Amino acid sequence: MEQKTIYAVEDDEGIREVYEGAFEGVYNLKTFENGDSFFAAFRREKPDLVILDIMLPDMDGFTILTKIRQFDELLPVIIVSAKTDEISFVKGLNKGADDYMAKPFSILELLARVKTNLRRSSMYVRSADGFVIDANTYKIYYRENDLQVTLKEFKLMKLLTEKSGVTIGREELFREVWGEDFLGETRTLDMHMASLREKIKRAGGPDCIVTVRGVGYRFEIK
Repeated sequence: MEQKTIYAVEDDEGIREVYEGAFEGVYNLKTFENGDSFFAAFRREKPDLVILDIMLPDMDGFTILTKIRQFDELLPVIIVSAKTDEISFVKGLNKGADDYMAKPFSILELLARVKTNLRRSSMYVRSADGFVIDANTYKIYYRENDLQVTLKEFKLMKLLTEKSGVTIGREELFREVWGEDFLGETRTLDMHMASLREKIKRAGGPDCIVTVRGVGYRFEIK
């Protein structure tokens, strides 16, 4: 299995060395002393998780976190900081951190929290051909552009991408998305699919929902 990549932003050389020793052989770790070097790497390649200090020489961790969330709302971020007051803790979570640990910290606890956040991320967020389907927030992104789908559209897209390349019958789509007792107009499905296609197009996405006349729909990247 390919190692997950972790970026750690920490200006203390000793703590960077602790991270390197703890993650060696387990994760692909890259460390950064400041925000500028972090974002230079972040623009080239996104990690699977970020460990972030708050008190840094060029820009503080809260500023870095805000910028991360402008690019990616889903990336797991763990703050590890000597700022242990309640205000800093709440501020970090409000700005989008997934977890917050106080220094000094237990290496075993940090490893456990990294593992938990990576597992949670992969469990509820899946990718398919440039699309990100986030079951935590019921949002769908195409190359970081929010499609702004409805709940029904989310369920339809999730079903289609889970069975990519396979035609899903209209009855199955109705059953899974609307429920067994749906008595509405059958054109409802076609209208939702048309809306979903339009939202994908507006986000710059491909024409990936194939209509199989008389049968159903299929997700397929041509």
